[in-house]
Amino acid sequence: TARSIYERISDEFEFKIFLADVRNNNVEKSGLPHLQKQLLSTLGMEKKDKWDVHDGAAMIRRFLCGKKVLLILDDVNHFDQLEFLAGNQDWFGLRSRVLITTRNEHLLIKHGVEKRFKLKGLDNEEALQLFSKKAFKKDYPEPGYVALSNRVVNYSK
Repeated sequence: TARSIYERISDEFEFKIFLADVRNNNVEKSGLPHLQKQLLSTLGMEKKDKWDVHDGAAMIRRFLCGKKVLLILDDVNHFDQLEFLAGNQDWFGLRSRVLITTRNEHLLIKHGVEKRFKLKGLDNEEALQLFSKKAFKKDYPEPGYVALSNRVVNYSK
């Protein structure tokens, strides 16, 4: 997962930021300004109560410019999230890394991301086991729930 990558390599960077569940935070918590505040507070920066996304982007760029940064944006679903949280390469110093997880590869292409990696999905058995662990706290569903669990797993593909 993105979190495990962050935990494994974050010590190599001067500044490290992990923004989880960008998709839902963008919608539920007043959008991009909230995400920008979250990013800036991770860096220990003083934040104003209100600003627009352009002000937030400028603050992020000024602070991170020239610094070795690890920025992970998890579950991005809009181009604006990339534009106003990660800008472009000149926002960051040499040897910085920006990792983006998304279900929409076209966002990465539009943002100019050159190195992309597509994960393969789980097979049916792995998906059923993951669902069972989350839903029932067991490796496999009880016999009375196997058929229903398989339907849920197949629907989610």
